Amino acid sequence: MDHSSQEWASQGQQPGRPQAPGPYGGPPVPASYPHPAAETRIEIESKRLRAYARVKAGEQTVAIRSADEGTKGNPVAYVNVPQDALNGGRHARPPFTVSGPDAEPLCSVRSVGSGAYEVYGGDGAPIGRITRLDGRALPWPRRPRWTVQAVTGGEPLTAERGTPVGWALFTLFSPVYLVIWALGALQGLVPLLFGDKDEAKKESAWDLGLPSRALWRASGDSEVVVDYRGGGIFHIASSRLDPRLAYAQSVLHVWDGV
Repeated sequence: MDHSSQEWASQGQQPGRPQAPGPYGGPPVPASYPHPAAETRIEIESKRLRAYARVKAGEQTVAIRSADEGTKGNPVAYVNVPQDALNGGRHARPPFTVSGPDAEPLCSVRSVGSGAYEVYGGDGAPIGRITRLDGRALPWPRRPRWTVQAVTGGEPLTAERGTPVGWALFTLFSPVYLVIWALGALQGLVPLLFGDKDEAKKESAWDLGLPSRALWRASGDSEVVVDYRGGGIFHIASSRLDPRLAYAQSVLHVWDGV
Protein backbone atom coordinates (compact mmCIF):
# COMPACT_ATOMS: atom_id res chain seq x y z
CA MET A 1 0.00 0.00 0.00
CA ASP A 2 1.48 3.35 -0.96
CA HIS A 3 1.80 6.49 1.20
CA SER A 4 -1.55 7.96 0.22
CA SER A 5 -3.32 4.66 0.90
CA GLN A 6 -1.75 4.61 4.38
CA GLU A 7 -3.08 8.08 5.01
CA TRP A 8 -6.56 6.98 3.90
CA ALA A 9 -6.39 3.90 6.07
CA SER A 10 -5.58 6.01 9.14
CA GLN A 11 -8.73 8.10 8.76
CA GLY A 12 -12.10 7.21 10.36
CA GLN A 13 -12.48 3.47 10.85
CA GLN A 14 -15.75 3.49 12.80
CA PRO A 15 -18.26 0.88 11.64
CA GLY A 16 -21.49 1.89 9.97
CA ARG A 17 -21.87 4.87 7.69
CA PRO A 18 -18.43 5.94 6.37
CA GLN A 19 -17.25 9.37 7.47
CA ALA A 20 -15.08 11.88 5.68
CA PRO A 21 -12.39 13.73 7.71
CA GLY A 22 -13.42 17.22 8.79
CA PRO A 23 -11.59 20.31 7.53
CA TYR A 24 -8.23 21.13 9.10
CA GLY A 25 -8.20 18.11 11.33
CA GLY A 26 -11.69 18.75 12.73
CA PRO A 27 -14.25 16.09 13.63
CA PRO A 28 -15.37 13.85 10.77
CA VAL A 29 -18.56 14.54 8.88
CA PRO A 30 -20.90 11.95 7.34
CA ALA A 31 -20.15 11.01 3.73
CA SER A 32 -22.70 12.47 1.31
CA TYR A 33 -24.02 9.38 -0.45
CA PRO A 34 -27.02 7.13 0.17
CA HIS A 35 -26.74 3.63 1.51
CA PRO A 36 -27.32 0.97 -1.12
CA ALA A 37 -29.87 -1.74 -0.50
CA ALA A 38 -28.84 -4.94 1.28
CA GLU A 39 -28.08 -6.34 -2.18
CA THR A 40 -28.03 -4.28 -5.34
CA ARG A 41 -27.37 -5.68 -8.79
CA ILE A 42 -26.10 -3.58 -11.66
CA GLU A 43 -25.27 -4.39 -15.27
CA ILE A 44 -22.73 -2.65 -17.51
CA GLU A 45 -22.47 -2.88 -21.30
CA SER A 46 -18.84 -3.62 -22.19
CA LYS A 47 -18.92 -3.17 -25.97
CA ARG A 48 -19.82 0.54 -25.84
CA LEU A 49 -16.95 1.17 -23.43
CA ARG A 50 -14.44 -0.13 -25.94
CA ALA A 51 -16.08 1.95 -28.70
CA TYR A 52 -16.12 5.26 -26.79
CA ALA A 53 -14.15 7.04 -29.55
CA ARG A 54 -16.96 6.34 -32.04
CA VAL A 55 -19.80 7.65 -29.87
CA LYS A 56 -21.45 10.76 -31.27
CA ALA A 57 -20.98 14.01 -29.39
CA GLY A 58 -23.58 14.41 -26.67
CA GLU A 59 -24.42 10.70 -26.46
CA GLN A 60 -23.78 8.63 -23.35
CA THR A 61 -20.88 6.21 -23.71
CA VAL A 62 -22.50 3.52 -21.60
CA ALA A 63 -25.34 3.09 -19.12
CA ILE A 64 -25.08 1.40 -15.74
CA ARG A 65 -28.45 -0.35 -15.46
CA SER A 66 -30.29 -2.03 -12.65
CA ALA A 67 -30.29 -5.84 -12.74
CA ASP A 68 -32.70 -6.16 -9.82
CA GLU A 69 -36.09 -7.79 -10.26
CA GLY A 70 -38.74 -5.16 -10.88
CA THR A 71 -36.31 -2.45 -11.98
CA LYS A 72 -34.26 -4.50 -14.43
CA GLY A 73 -32.99 -2.40 -17.33
CA ASN A 74 -33.61 0.97 -15.70
CA PRO A 75 -30.55 3.25 -15.87
CA VAL A 76 -29.04 4.08 -12.47
CA ALA A 77 -26.02 5.98 -13.80
CA TYR A 78 -24.23 6.94 -17.01
CA VAL A 79 -20.56 6.74 -17.94
CA ASN A 80 -19.00 9.39 -20.16
CA VAL A 81 -15.55 9.06 -21.77
CA PRO A 82 -14.06 11.93 -23.81
CA GLN A 83 -13.93 10.95 -27.48
CA ASP A 84 -10.36 12.20 -27.85
CA ALA A 85 -9.08 10.47 -24.69
CA LEU A 86 -6.07 8.21 -25.15
CA ASN A 87 -6.40 4.60 -24.02
CA GLY A 88 -3.26 3.32 -22.36
CA GLY A 89 -4.57 -0.23 -22.09
CA ARG A 90 -5.32 -2.11 -18.91
CA HIS A 91 -2.86 -0.04 -16.90
CA ALA A 92 -4.12 3.40 -17.96
CA ARG A 93 -7.73 3.57 -19.10
CA PRO A 94 -8.98 6.96 -20.32
CA PRO A 95 -10.48 9.32 -17.73
CA PHE A 96 -14.23 9.01 -17.33
CA THR A 97 -17.08 10.46 -15.30
CA VAL A 98 -20.15 8.82 -13.81
CA SER A 99 -23.39 10.80 -13.54
CA GLY A 100 -26.80 9.95 -12.13
CA PRO A 101 -30.03 9.45 -14.10
CA ASP A 102 -30.74 13.20 -13.93
CA ALA A 103 -27.19 14.11 -15.04
CA GLU A 104 -26.07 14.89 -11.48
CA PRO A 105 -22.28 14.30 -11.18
CA LEU A 106 -21.43 11.30 -9.03
CA CYS A 107 -17.72 10.75 -9.53
CA SER A 108 -14.79 11.09 -11.89
CA VAL A 109 -11.94 8.64 -12.41
CA ARG A 110 -8.47 9.29 -13.80
CA SER A 111 -5.39 7.15 -14.21
CA VAL A 112 -2.24 8.09 -12.32
CA GLY A 113 -0.15 5.41 -14.04
CA SER A 114 0.95 1.84 -13.26
CA GLY A 115 -2.59 0.56 -12.93
CA ALA A 116 -3.65 3.10 -10.28
CA TYR A 117 -6.76 5.27 -10.54
CA GLU A 118 -7.86 8.17 -8.34
CA VAL A 119 -11.61 8.52 -7.82
CA TYR A 120 -13.17 11.90 -6.99
CA GLY A 121 -16.69 12.81 -5.93
CA GLY A 122 -18.97 15.12 -7.85
CA ASP A 123 -17.57 18.03 -5.80
CA GLY A 124 -13.98 17.16 -6.75
CA ALA A 125 -13.02 15.77 -3.33
CA PRO A 126 -11.08 12.46 -3.37
CA ILE A 127 -13.15 9.46 -2.32
CA GLY A 128 -10.80 6.56 -3.03
CA ARG A 129 -8.20 4.80 -5.11
CA ILE A 130 -8.48 1.71 -7.31
CA THR A 131 -5.44 -0.28 -8.41
CA ARG A 132 -4.90 -3.15 -10.82
CA LEU A 133 -1.96 -5.53 -10.67
CA ASP A 134 -1.17 -8.15 -13.28
CA GLY A 135 -0.48 -10.84 -10.71
CA ARG A 136 2.38 -13.29 -10.44
CA ALA A 137 4.22 -14.57 -13.49
CA LEU A 138 4.46 -18.00 -11.87
CA PRO A 139 2.78 -20.27 -11.18
CA TRP A 140 0.57 -20.06 -14.28
CA PRO A 141 -1.96 -18.62 -14.77
CA ARG A 142 -1.53 -14.95 -13.94
CA ARG A 143 -4.51 -13.63 -11.99
CA PRO A 144 -5.12 -9.88 -12.27
CA ARG A 145 -5.75 -8.37 -8.85
CA TRP A 146 -7.94 -5.37 -8.04
CA THR A 147 -7.81 -3.29 -4.86
CA VAL A 148 -10.31 -0.65 -3.74
CA GLN A 149 -9.26 1.71 -0.96
CA ALA A 150 -11.72 4.32 0.35
CA VAL A 151 -10.39 7.66 1.54
CA THR A 152 -12.51 7.24 4.67
CA GLY A 153 -10.24 4.41 5.80
CA GLY A 154 -10.88 0.82 6.72
CA GLU A 155 -9.45 -2.33 5.19
CA PRO A 156 -9.04 -2.23 1.41
CA LEU A 157 -11.19 -4.58 -0.65
CA THR A 158 -9.33 -6.94 -2.97
CA ALA A 159 -10.36 -9.38 -5.68
CA GLU A 160 -8.60 -11.62 -8.16
CA ARG A 161 -9.96 -12.63 -11.53
CA GLY A 162 -11.37 -16.12 -11.43
CA THR A 163 -11.67 -18.43 -8.44
CA PRO A 164 -9.07 -21.18 -7.78
CA VAL A 165 -11.70 -23.81 -8.68
CA GLY A 166 -12.55 -21.97 -11.89
CA TRP A 167 -8.92 -21.82 -12.99
CA ALA A 168 -8.38 -25.48 -12.09
CA LEU A 169 -11.34 -26.53 -14.25
CA PHE A 170 -10.22 -24.24 -17.06
CA THR A 171 -6.72 -25.76 -16.99
CA LEU A 172 -8.14 -29.29 -16.92
CA PHE A 173 -10.49 -28.78 -19.88
CA SER A 174 -8.47 -26.26 -21.91
CA PRO A 175 -7.21 -28.95 -24.37
CA VAL A 176 -10.85 -29.74 -25.22
CA TYR A 177 -11.61 -26.01 -25.61
CA LEU A 178 -8.67 -25.62 -27.98
CA VAL A 179 -9.89 -28.48 -30.17
CA ILE A 180 -13.36 -26.88 -30.36
CA TRP A 181 -11.78 -23.53 -31.23
CA ALA A 182 -9.70 -25.11 -34.00
CA LEU A 183 -12.78 -26.82 -35.47
CA GLY A 184 -14.65 -23.50 -35.38
CA ALA A 185 -11.79 -21.76 -37.18
CA LEU A 186 -11.78 -24.44 -39.90
CA GLN A 187 -15.54 -24.16 -40.27
CA GLY A 188 -15.14 -20.43 -40.84
CA LEU A 189 -12.80 -21.08 -43.78
CA VAL A 190 -15.60 -22.60 -45.88
CA PRO A 191 -17.71 -19.42 -46.34
CA LEU A 192 -14.50 -17.40 -46.61
CA LEU A 193 -13.56 -19.41 -49.73
CA PHE A 194 -16.82 -18.23 -51.29
CA GLY A 195 -16.14 -14.63 -50.36
CA ASP A 196 -18.71 -14.37 -47.58
CA LYS A 197 -16.61 -12.61 -44.92
CA ASP A 198 -19.51 -11.85 -42.59
CA GLU A 199 -20.64 -15.46 -42.44
CA ALA A 200 -17.04 -16.61 -41.98
CA LYS A 201 -16.68 -14.29 -39.01
CA LYS A 202 -19.84 -15.70 -37.42
CA GLU A 203 -18.77 -19.31 -37.95
CA SER A 204 -15.29 -18.83 -36.53
CA ALA A 205 -16.24 -16.55 -33.65
CA TRP A 206 -15.68 -18.50 -30.47
CA ASP A 207 -14.40 -17.23 -27.15
CA LEU A 208 -12.29 -19.50 -24.97
CA GLY A 209 -13.80 -17.73 -21.96
CA LEU A 210 -11.22 -17.30 -19.21
CA PRO A 211 -12.56 -17.61 -15.65
CA SER A 212 -14.00 -14.20 -14.78
CA ARG A 213 -15.69 -14.37 -11.39
CA ALA A 214 -14.28 -11.89 -8.87
CA LEU A 215 -15.12 -11.43 -5.19
CA TRP A 216 -14.19 -8.17 -3.47
CA ARG A 217 -13.72 -8.44 0.28
CA ALA A 218 -11.40 -7.30 3.05
CA SER A 219 -8.46 -9.46 4.01
CA GLY A 220 -9.50 -12.15 6.48
CA ASP A 221 -13.19 -11.26 6.10
CA SER A 222 -15.64 -13.80 4.70
CA GLU A 223 -18.26 -11.16 3.78
CA VAL A 224 -18.31 -10.45 0.03
CA VAL A 225 -18.83 -6.75 -0.69
CA VAL A 226 -18.97 -6.94 -4.50
CA ASP A 227 -19.51 -10.15 -6.47
CA TYR A 228 -18.93 -10.28 -10.24
CA ARG A 229 -20.43 -13.43 -11.73
CA GLY A 230 -19.92 -12.68 -15.42
CA GLY A 231 -22.15 -11.19 -18.08
CA GLY A 232 -21.41 -7.65 -16.97
CA ILE A 233 -23.52 -8.11 -13.80
CA PHE A 234 -22.25 -7.09 -10.37
CA HIS A 235 -23.89 -7.96 -7.04
CA ILE A 236 -23.20 -5.26 -4.45
CA ALA A 237 -24.04 -7.19 -1.32
CA SER A 238 -22.97 -4.79 1.42
CA SER A 239 -23.39 -1.17 2.51
CA ARG A 240 -19.70 -1.04 3.40
CA LEU A 241 -18.65 0.40 0.05
CA ASP A 242 -19.45 3.85 -1.33
CA PRO A 243 -21.64 3.06 -4.38
CA ARG A 244 -19.62 5.59 -6.42
CA LEU A 245 -16.50 3.49 -5.84
CA ALA A 246 -18.52 0.38 -6.72
CA TYR A 247 -19.54 1.98 -10.01
CA ALA A 248 -15.96 3.07 -10.81
CA GLN A 249 -14.53 -0.38 -10.02
CA SER A 250 -17.25 -2.12 -12.02
CA VAL A 251 -16.58 0.02 -15.09
CA LEU A 252 -12.82 -0.63 -14.92
CA HIS A 253 -13.37 -4.35 -14.39
CA VAL A 254 -15.71 -4.68 -17.37
CA TRP A 255 -13.27 -2.62 -19.46
CA ASP A 256 -10.70 -5.32 -18.74
CA GLY A 257 -12.58 -7.56 -21.17
CA VAL A 258 -14.19 -9.95 -18.69
